[in-house]
Amino acid sequence: MVIASRKIGYDEVEHRDLNFGMSPETVPRHWFNNDPWITHWMNAILAAVPDGERWVMQATSKQLENLHDPSVRKAAISFIRQERSHAREHDAMNEAMVAHGIPIDRAEAVFKAIRKPLQRYLGGATQCAMAANFEHFTAVISQVMLDHPELWDDTRQEVAAMLFWHFVEETEHKSVSFDVFGEVSGGGVRAYAIRMATLALGTALFLPLVHGNWLYFLWKDRQLTNIPSALRAIKLLYFAPGIFTRAFVIDTLPFLSPRFHPWDADNREVIHAWKRAYEETGDAQQAYQAFRQWHDDNRRDTTAERVTAA
Repeated sequence: MVIASRKIGYDEVEHRDLNFGMSPETVPRHWFNNDPWITHWMNAILAAVPDGERWVMQATSKQLENLHDPSVRKAAISFIRQERSHAREHDAMNEAMVAHGIPIDRAEAVFKAIRKPLQRYLGGATQCAMAANFEHFTAVISQVMLDHPELWDDTRQEVAAMLFWHFVEETEHKSVSFDVFGEVSGGGVRAYAIRMATLALGTALFLPLVHGNWLYFLWKDRQLTNIPSALRAIKLLYFAPGIFTRAFVIDTLPFLSPRFHPWDADNREVIHAWKRAYEETGDAQQAYQAFRQWHDDNRRDTTAERVTAA
């Protein structure tokens, strides 16, 4: 059994069918801290999210009858439901950006044009490997954001609440696609080779697409020469906290190991702060605020412990 000792995350996966009413009124043109460069980098990622979510849903759905471990199958069903809600909410957010004049629909069309032949010609196990790669990167980006909610201080609460709900659920199900692939491929050397081949293929396709989208959106928004915004984005993406560096360099290295599993990085404590608040209130905005308070309190406690130890 590929994952016999690594099932710690299965009980975390829970579908919450939330509707945030994303619209041009609730999603500003520069929705991430009123900053165009980092907003459009995020838009470049999010352009592919709805169709990408549907792709991983379909890849997983086709394998449900081949999942013999009941815990994997149960988690996979909840994962599919989560992704369906994520795709719907990001459709609405992307539509709001199109209404602001940012051509996310064109970027999404390019992603679909790439995805369709891959979905047509790649085998079921290979598509599950692609899904595992995609979910790894979304989980890492989610972890960076959950670790650094202060980055969102100047973002409208409606937008932050929706995205933090997504970050929490991406963390909840971060092992599902990986474990589905493990089940259907049987593990071993061949499965590792497929995983590495799809990682190389996905990286070769996805990174140029994201950066091309980023420059395209900045150009359409007439922000390419906004140097202060560019410098802030470079700092956030590559240095502190290094969103891009973490997702596509630092946290790619463990993924290369044949022994890698997503729950090797056990960050359940972080998502539990959000989940406790949501269970009490049933409100994602209140859960976001409670998570922010928990994070601030935890950071103060950690700082105090370091000072005391010194």
